[in-house]
Amino acid sequence: MTLRKEIEFNNIVNDILKNKEFIQLKYEIHHGISRLDHSLNVAKLTYQTSRKLKMKNYKEITRAALLHDFFISSEVENNIFVNHPNKALENANYYFNLDDKQKNIIVSHMFPVSKVIPSNIGSWTVSIIDKLVAIYECIKFKMPIKVGTFIIFVLNVSFIQR
Repeated sequence: MTLRKEIEFNNIVNDILKNKEFIQLKYEIHHGISRLDHSLNVAKLTYQTSRKLKMKNYKEITRAALLHDFFISSEVENNIFVNHPNKALENANYYFNLDDKQKNIIVSHMFPVSKVIPSNIGSWTVSIIDKLVAIYECIKFKMPIKVGTFIIFVLNVSFIQR
């Protein structure tokens, strides 16, 4: 991202990144990294994509992308995979003034798992980008952790048997 675009991105999301509740996402692990870092990755790629596609409301789409996983795991009962979009929407709507398109972006980002259908191009964009970023993060961060843990386990077992 160019410096000018980096500055614009930061101006768009600055108030969110200063929110004390949102900052707590740095302690939540998600795809092998913090949920804060994941949300930033989704927001940055959404910003770049929506600008490139010349979407008029790219700022609002970018903000909703950053807020799409605004929840703490202990806040979500039962199936976190399916139920977290509603809690993220509740939290985001409590702290920030969201329009209807932003609300749909947040609540539908897990489509088709969450059953809420994206109703606008911004919602489809964030839903797709979130999945692409999640796959990348799992391959880069989560899988190496699991493989490393397995290797350490195998080495420990082999040394114990000696």
